[in-house]
Amino acid sequence: MNQKFTLFTLTFCLLFSSWNTQAQENAEVAETPKTWETGAGLGLDFAQLFQFNPKQGAGQNRLGLGGAINIFAKYKKNRLAWDNLGSWQFGVQRLGTGVIAQGSTEKIPFQKAIDELRLNSKLGYQTSETSKFFYAVDFSFLSQITPTYEGTPTYAGFFLSDISGQNQDPLSQLFAPATITLSLGIDYKPNDHWTFYYSPLGSKYIIVTNDAIASRGVHGNPVEGEVNPLTNRYDVFENVDAQLGSLFRANYANKFWEERMAYTSALTLFSNYLRDPQNVDLDWTNELAIQVFKGLQLSFLVNAFYDHDVKVQVTDYDFPGGVKLDENGNIETLRRLSLTQQILIKYAVVF
Repeated sequence: MNQKFTLFTLTFCLLFSSWNTQAQENAEVAETPKTWETGAGLGLDFAQLFQFNPKQGAGQNRLGLGGAINIFAKYKKNRLAWDNLGSWQFGVQRLGTGVIAQGSTEKIPFQKAIDELRLNSKLGYQTSETSKFFYAVDFSFLSQITPTYEGTPTYAGFFLSDISGQNQDPLSQLFAPATITLSLGIDYKPNDHWTFYYSPLGSKYIIVTNDAIASRGVHGNPVEGEVNPLTNRYDVFENVDAQLGSLFRANYANKFWEERMAYTSALTLFSNYLRDPQNVDLDWTNELAIQVFKGLQLSFLVNAFYDHDVKVQVTDYDFPGGVKLDENGNIETLRRLSLTQQILIKYAVVF
């Protein structure tokens, strides 16, 4: 079975030049300080094992492909500051060879391991030339690139294409879901390592553009009534959940060990004034990078996510693939903390 999937190439290039002419007797032209700082990192995760007529108990073939791309562009001139960040984590794997079940002609496909796209942009204006406070506007976007399909009872898992042969709808895809936040607030930068942003009045939108995905009622979009037992879907649903609340964001970045080790962390908390404000949503990303050679790093990524409106699939190692099923054989989704961890060999460059 041929696997068709799109490898998304995320490019972000912002160029800016500035000249300042000073009135002097010889009309000299002096170049202004650099206002843009840009950079990118590419991490790769690759594992391959091939066996033909292996010894009994030796194992099975394996092919894993994945990685992470992150980019940044920071602008600073006078009292104006503009920080832009983007990242994409992606990974697939295939275990074994042959067909997915006895009597089937469908070849074992690639399973989906991770797919997460993040964008963040913050524009700030310094309250005074000596102040550490900025009036700021903050924007963030969270979604994925490729669609995800559920496997079959014979071959459980999550895949880039439909392996059931029944034209099933995807579990998720680009903009289904997507989470967007937009807020006005104050940004505090006490030093080069810390930033603290707070907005007492921010908006958050959970968007599920695909009706078939929205009717599942697991991504945070509003649903009404009970699940239809014939379809396992909600008959009444909405594609957008608009929220109004308080948003707090803290960022930390520093280098240690003679700048051979770097740690970055970003924590976002959101409380929805309109519904259950005591339930605070959490999004926390962390990366520890250790320099192996110049530009080449070993990176450890750990993300934690919780949204009271979003139901996640429950991990249970007593079930096939570690995915817990309910009494009807469907994936069980509940409100739970979601954790993601990834190790990468990464090349980073600042330009």
